[in-house]
Amino acid sequence: MSNTENMNIERNAINQARRCQRNWDYSKTIDEDHINHWAYLASHAPSKQDESFFDLYIVTDRAKIDFLCKDHSWGFTMYPGEKDWVARNPQMGANCLFVFNRKVDETEVRNVRKDGTIRDPNEASRWDNAYTSIGIASGTVAFSANMMGYVTGYGKNFGYIEEPRSGDLDQANYSQDAWGEVLGIKQEDNNLTYSLGIGHPNDSLKWYESKDNNEYLTGGPIDYSIKKIDSADPSVNTNNDVLYSQFSTTTRDIKVVRV
Repeated sequence: MSNTENMNIERNAINQARRCQRNWDYSKTIDEDHINHWAYLASHAPSKQDESFFDLYIVTDRAKIDFLCKDHSWGFTMYPGEKDWVARNPQMGANCLFVFNRKVDETEVRNVRKDGTIRDPNEASRWDNAYTSIGIASGTVAFSANMMGYVTGYGKNFGYIEEPRSGDLDQANYSQDAWGEVLGIKQEDNNLTYSLGIGHPNDSLKWYESKDNNEYLTGGPIDYSIKKIDSADPSVNTNNDVLYSQFSTTTRDIKVVRV
C-alpha cells in the first residue's frame, strides 16, 4: 500500500472519529484482542515525564452499561439558552466503554521547579498534565478504533444529577457516585474525567440519530423530573427519539502556521 493510500485511510479515520456516535448495534461484539490492543495503546501513550496520570476502566458488561447510560448519562443540552431540557448521551451505551479516572501518583512525581525542587503532587500544573495525558491516550484509542472500522463517541457526563439521595446503587447521591460504584472506585479516588464509547453502528440510523431514547430531563440537576418528548418537537426524529447535533459537519477555525 502506498503512502498516499495510507494517508487517505488515516484521514477517513480521523474524520469518522470527529463524529459522536449516538446509536449502536448490540447484535455484534468487539474482539477481545482489539480491546486488549486499545488498552495497551492507552496505557503506553505519551505523557509528561512518562508518568501515570490516570487509571483506565474498560466496561463490556451489558447490564452495567445499560444502567449507566439510562440513568446516569444525562447532560446533553437540547435547547441552549432557551430551555433547561437535557437528553441522555447515548454514546455511553456503546458496545464497550473506556473510562478514564485522572490521578496524580505522589510517589511518581518527576517534574521539578526551576530551582530544582520537586513539585507538589497536587499543583494545578500536575492536574493539567493529567488532563493532557488522558486526551492523548483516549485520542490514540479513538483513532485506532476508527482505523479498524469501529465508530466512537466521547462522553463527559458523570455528574449531572446532583439531588442528594441515599440507599441502593440507583439512588446514589450523584451520577458520579453511581459511576464510581459500578467501576469499583473509592469515593476519595473518584476523579472520573472522560469516557469513550466504542462499537458497531446501527446501520439503519444516521450517526446522530438515537433509538429508544424519547425522554428528557428538566429542572435539574437538582429537583429534576423526567418527561416524554412531544412528537411535534423539532429535536426528535419520526420515532420520537432525540436527534443530536452534527458539529463534525462544520469547518473548524484552526490556524495552521508553517514557520
